[in-house]
Amino acid sequence: MVEPTRDPPGSGSPAREQPPAALSDRLGYLLGRAHMEHRSVAERALASLHLGVKEYGALSVLVEEGPLSQQRLGARQGVDRTTMVAVVDQLERNRLVARRRNPDDRRAYSLHATPAGRRALEQANQAVEGAEDEFLAGLSAADRRRLKNLLRTLIAP
Repeated sequence: MVEPTRDPPGSGSPAREQPPAALSDRLGYLLGRAHMEHRSVAERALASLHLGVKEYGALSVLVEEGPLSQQRLGARQGVDRTTMVAVVDQLERNRLVARRRNPDDRRAYSLHATPAGRRALEQANQAVEGAEDEFLAGLSAADRRRLKNLLRTLIAP
C-alpha cells in the first residue's frame, strides 16, 4: 500500500499520493499528473478573483491578441465549442468580456476584453505567477526555464 505524501502544514494543499510504480516512468501519466497538480494550485490561486483557469486563459488571449470570435478563441486555447460557450458566458456575466457585432460580418460577434477584464487579468497574472512559483518550488530557475522550453518544443507545430 502506498502512503500519501503530506504537504507542509498550512500549505492548503491536499495530501498527494506517490505515483504508482507501474506508471512512474510513463510520459503520458507524468504529464497528465503534473497538469492536474498545477491546475489545482492555479484554481486555488484564481478562486478569490472568481476565475477558473479556462476563463483566465480566454481573458489572457483576448487581451494579448485583441477581439476574436468565440470559435477562434476556442481554437486558440484548444477548448471545445461547448466548453467555450460556458467560459465566455461566465466572463460576460462577470462583465470581463463583451460581445460586439463584427463590423466585417454583421452576422458574427467578436469578443472584447472590457476595462474591468483588463484589471482582473492584472490581478490574475499575479495569482498565476504565485501558483507557478508554488508548483515549481522544487526546481531551480534554470530548470524552470528548461522545463518550459522543452514543453514548448513538444507542442510546437
